[in-house]
Amino acid sequence: MADVTIKVEGIEKLQAALHKFPLEMARYLSQAGDEAAKQEVLRTQGLKLYPPATGANAPPTPYYIRGRGVQTASGNKLNSERLGTQWYVKKVGMGTEIGNRASYGRWVHGEEQASFMAPKGWRKLTDVVDEKMGKIVTIYQRWVNKLIKDLGL
Repeated sequence: MADVTIKVEGIEKLQAALHKFPLEMARYLSQAGDEAAKQEVLRTQGLKLYPPATGANAPPTPYYIRGRGVQTASGNKLNSERLGTQWYVKKVGMGTEIGNRASYGRWVHGEEQASFMAPKGWRKLTDVVDEKMGKIVTIYQRWVNKLIKDLGL
């Protein structure tokens, strides 16, 4: 699955102004990215929050039981990787990376999304980030303003 990295455009100018406070700047931007990812992006239905179940999640066999795997007439394959619990958010330089560790995540949420996933309510991570960009920018701006205020600049 392709990860999404959020980078702050124009960060070079801010870095120049705050060159004496690189640790503080990294900490505040990391907090901004963490908040944006966890409060805005991942809370979107179709990502961490599963879309409503469909006929693919009910008999007749084969069907998929969320959190368990493919149910066949002879039993369950126990092949679920619990997609919703595999999301991660990590600091990368002055940015934030959001991704999913499930081996099949790229076919559910990535640019390689299988054609039958979107009609069932599964979202591409990049589409959600694009949709939420205004709110993401607002979060980063609030954290940058807080950084400037807290440093007394």
